[in-house]
This record gives sequence, C-alpha cells and structure tokens, in this order.
Amino acid sequence: MACRVGITTNPAERRAFWMRQHPRSFQNWEILETYATKSEAQKAETLLAELLNCTSEPGGDGSERDTWYVYYFEY
Repeated sequence: MACRVGITTNPAERRAFWMRQHPRSFQNWEILETYATKSEAQKAETLLAELLNCTSEPGGDGSERDTWYVYYFEY
C-alpha cells in the first residue's frame, strides 16, 4: 500500500481533499507532528517521507509563522 506525508495548516480540509482523491483506498490518516514554522514542518515532512518510504511534495499554503501539521495516510 502506498503512503503520503505532507504538511498543512488545516488538517480537516487537507484530509477531506485527500479522501476525494483516493475515495476507495484512503485510510490511516494521522497527524505525526506539529510545528510553529513552515520551514521546520517542511524539514520534518522530507525526513519522515524518506524514513517511511512515502510520497511527498514540498509546499503547503500558509504563512511561515503558523501552526503547521505534518500528516500521514495510506492509499
């Protein structure tokens, strides 16, 4: 099963987006970590995606100084 790691400032909205993208296979959504800056969250996303062998893409809408969530799910 494939997995993805990403970052967001709005976990509920992002979860809904991914559920629409993978309606038959979306499962095991989890918030892995929380950060106060986008740059910290981006570093964590890259590291965790590599460690977990998941897909990830740099990005995420929002300001640098915000609450950023690193999420994980399988599809």
